[in-house]
Amino acid sequence: MRGIPSDLSAMSWQRCSGMALGWIVVICLWLGGCSAVMPNGAKEYVIHWNSSNPIFRIDNTDNVIDVNKDNTKFEYDQVNLICPVYMPETKEDEMEKYIIYNVSKDEFDTCRITNPNPRIIAVCDKPFKLMYFTITFRPFTPQPGGLEFTPGKDYYFISTSTADDLHRRIGGKCTTHNMKIVFKVWAPTHEPTTRSPVSVARPIWSSQVPPQRTTYIMTTTTTTTKPPTTTKKSKTYHKHPNEVVKSEELTLGGSNLKLNLVLLGAMPLVLALR
Repeated sequence: MRGIPSDLSAMSWQRCSGMALGWIVVICLWLGGCSAVMPNGAKEYVIHWNSSNPIFRIDNTDNVIDVNKDNTKFEYDQVNLICPVYMPETKEDEMEKYIIYNVSKDEFDTCRITNPNPRIIAVCDKPFKLMYFTITFRPFTPQPGGLEFTPGKDYYFISTSTADDLHRRIGGKCTTHNMKIVFKVWAPTHEPTTRSPVSVARPIWSSQVPPQRTTYIMTTTTTTTKPPTTTKKSKTYHKHPNEVVKSEELTLGGSNLKLNLVLLGAMPLVLALR
């Protein structure tokens, strides 16, 4: 009897082990008894996204989930959204298929997606295959275009699909079965920063009389500005005696000239009288 080639036996073992691991995951998720190893303080949620899940009942608030509450730095909660999975003999009309959208508050309340390009979180369109989507509620993402969760904000997930229209964006199971969830990202309360007290100098008032009186002498200095005096020019110039002499000579000469004119004017009268 010929033996099985080693490479073929290895491939068969990988296929069998992969199938076994897949069924183990299915059983664990179905029973809700499996959870990933998370950092201390971080929590993991498992949500089966189907209409029979009591989390979507309208008479409770189980679909409002607080995440990252009381976590330390770099500890972020996770949620696993499990798509409906069925056995091969399940009828087509008994299967559920969904598209999960991240929407605004108004779209969440009205079950009406008005955004022409809504953000798609998960597509559950393979009912015979185990499909689940893991979301980590961290404020940053290593993937370009990934979803980031800002502390203090709310994030709304809904499904508006119907049994005959997977891509429907109005009503659907959001209206008939309340298939919507709110994730409230917890924001830590920051304690007020303590500042060192600043000493401010304040005046000290005392009603006591000092033991010794001190005589304070106030000295004032008065500055008097005298108005400028104008000195008129005198007729006598002490610094220039020559000019004065010349002026006197000119005056004297002028007087003799007048006398001579008077005498000349009287000469005809004197001659007539003779």
